[in-house]
Amino acid sequence: FLIVPIFNFVLLPLTFIVIFLFWLLPAIGKVSEPIFKVVADITNFIADKQLGLVTFGQINWFQTIFLLVITITLIILPKIKIKKLKLRFFLVGTYVSLFCLIHFPLKGQVSFIDVGQGDSILITTPFNRKTYLIDTGGKLNFGKRKSQPQLNRITIPYLYSQGINHLDGVFLSHQDADHIGDLTALLDQISVDKLYFAKGLTENQSFMKRINNHVNDVQLVPLLAGDEVKTKNINFEVVYPFEPGLGKNEDSLSLTFKLANKRWLFTGDLGRDGEKEILSHYNLHVDYFKLGHHGSKTSSDPEFLKQLDPHLVFISSGRNNRFGHPHQETLKTLKDLSIPYLNTQDSGTITWTYSPFQGEAITTFYKGNAK
Repeated sequence: FLIVPIFNFVLLPLTFIVIFLFWLLPAIGKVSEPIFKVVADITNFIADKQLGLVTFGQINWFQTIFLLVITITLIILPKIKIKKLKLRFFLVGTYVSLFCLIHFPLKGQVSFIDVGQGDSILITTPFNRKTYLIDTGGKLNFGKRKSQPQLNRITIPYLYSQGINHLDGVFLSHQDADHIGDLTALLDQISVDKLYFAKGLTENQSFMKRINNHVNDVQLVPLLAGDEVKTKNINFEVVYPFEPGLGKNEDSLSLTFKLANKRWLFTGDLGRDGEKEILSHYNLHVDYFKLGHHGSKTSSDPEFLKQLDPHLVFISSGRNNRFGHPHQETLKTLKDLSIPYLNTQDSGTITWTYSPFQGEAITTFYKGNAK
């Protein structure tokens, strides 16, 4: 928004002046060049800092048609000042109301974003919204060819559609590319207050390279089992790891929290040994569980699942992935224990929403209402 007046009232007039006076005063080119450079530097600074940029959020088709009808009516309405003034106020009031509904929502959510073979979970609270992300997703590059971060075409548009251009925190389960490969791209585009991770991850050089340009922009918070991240709306409890590590699967940061009196558990790519260690320290029963390691047979031990006794589990895995996730052994375990599941492979993005007024619901991108 700030760039428009600079272009209209500074850059464009200056360009015309230089064009018309150049034939009479060729020296004006030398005088105008540093002015153009200063204006360009100011414009680039504003663009980099995103000053004046408002992330409105996505409105539905009904709201779009409603606004369009009002706008067209305002254009074609005869020049009756009082009526036009009232309509303008009504139009502005409608935009403000929609903006408030998007940015101060009546619902909270846990969304398993369909990032393919990887994890990225968005958690928000209603009203005075708090926003958190567990992992960012990212592509595994097996060749030398580097591709654009998939976050740019999946996660960023998804966040912007909800009017989110700031995250209160990002939890990093471990250092694998399919979990935090797009972390740098996220920090480049979204304001993040805090990065939470298992203690010891800062000793991993690969991880430090990802955040090297942002260490002064974001607060780094190492965690171990027993630690808590407390806010007014939600409390995250860390149940693993118990010792510092370098961010491998067996060091996966594991979190539990409650929303709308429903207990959630996330364990990253933690294997069966880590799950047993959690059982030995915590008597956990959960309502919802994100299945370990994308449904791999190396995770989600049957005894662990029996203890958790979840009502529903979620699997985040890519279509036709080279690892064969979720493994048939894991799916058989779920069937034997009568535990239903939803998989981003089949359902796309899966969103659980809750509201003090409407209760809870689960929707999936491909199948609509799931519950």
